[in-house]
Amino acid sequence: MLSLAPQKALSLFDRVIAFLTTPFKFLGISGWKETGCEAEAAGRPVRGAQHSTDGFWTIDVALAALAIGPTPADLTRPRYVRIEVEPETAAHAVCASNAITPSTDLAFGGPVVIDTDGPFLEVHPDANFQLLR
Repeated sequence: MLSLAPQKALSLFDRVIAFLTTPFKFLGISGWKETGCEAEAAGRPVRGAQHSTDGFWTIDVALAALAIGPTPADLTRPRYVRIEVEPETAAHAVCASNAITPSTDLAFGGPVVIDTDGPFLEVHPDANFQLLR
């Protein structure tokens, strides 16, 4: 379920109403489906990180490496994943204090969820999120 193209950027409308829609996502309405899997990945954002009124940072990443559990992904063709960084996490603190741009190399990991709006895969990092220099 890795994306063959990056997800569309969040519109201004999406970013503004997020404080209303995100609580429904947590309830499973147009939301996230837990997979029970953990990912480890690296890559570069396709655009700058986007911040929404729900406090989340959204980052769409062109993958350089990805493993879900012990299984590495086949990246012979370009693949993409969306990162959703929740408020009050270590990853959020990194995003809030650094510009995340298309020239930023990232290493990250965390729970893999399916965003049912797509459907497409997302990774929700917490402590496992770093900028590589």
